[in-house]
Amino acid sequence: MPDPILPGRIGLYASMLHYGLTGYRDFAREHAGFFEAMRADEGPFADRHVLDVGCGKSYWLSLLLAADGAHVVGVDTELVDAQRGAAKYARILRVNGAERALRTAAWDVLFANGYYRELERCIGHALPHEKVTLKVYDGSHFPLPDASVDLVVSHEVFEHIADVPAVLADVARVLRPGGRIYIYIHNFTSLSGGHHIAWKHPDKRPSRKVPPWDHLRERRFVDIPSWLNSLREHDYRAMFEHWFEIDEWRATEEEGRALLTADIRRELAQFSERELLTKGFLVRGKLRSVQQVSKAAIA
Repeated sequence: MPDPILPGRIGLYASMLHYGLTGYRDFAREHAGFFEAMRADEGPFADRHVLDVGCGKSYWLSLLLAADGAHVVGVDTELVDAQRGAAKYARILRVNGAERALRTAAWDVLFANGYYRELERCIGHALPHEKVTLKVYDGSHFPLPDASVDLVVSHEVFEHIADVPAVLADVARVLRPGGRIYIYIHNFTSLSGGHHIAWKHPDKRPSRKVPPWDHLRERRFVDIPSWLNSLREHDYRAMFEHWFEIDEWRATEEEGRALLTADIRRELAQFSERELLTKGFLVRGKLRSVQQVSKAAIA
């Protein structure tokens, strides 16, 4: 990923455009790989009722789950629609504003067809767009009945949620007894955790302009495409353990070790080496019983 040439939001979106045009096939392959790993962890999804939290404009995880036979609802705080046309963008403009409408139009026109073709090539068959239910939610309360879902999934969304405890409480509400979660969170304290476009591939293509871990240090380059809650791993762990029995808290790949100099390590001494080098963590578990949640609250 080349460093931004232009300053501010213009530079950000120019870099995002370049990144999308050169990387959409890689996105599809990475997404297919994540799904295959999830299927290996959780088993086939046929006939299971699944909620995809923060499905995004491509709703790729919802599509892959539906292709495996799941009944999927994808929710997002921004309007998601498989169709194209002026009416769609007018609705997004009305609901989510001009910036989101323009970004969605750019996705539809420039990237979507190629991305979906590559995703279909990865899985070996067509994507069932018509089988996915897409809904807007308010950021904390899902438009679903109590105890109606077998599995809740999410990929790199929880770092963007303002009120994580409220969302987890509603995840617990919609899950059936014994229902499961499979949630991947991009670690804020990692090298790429600040979500600056220049650090998308920190080990393969390190930035020559944006200092490593700038979001934890001087914060000179603050133009990023989305808001972050800045929660650390131990914050998430306490929140999740209130509602769920954790089967696995899996640290994913390491990034940036060669860039973690002695000077930077001293500057960021309040963070552990694990926090600085771990890109993200996967949370797998099942819903606690009411009795277990009550005991945890008392404790």
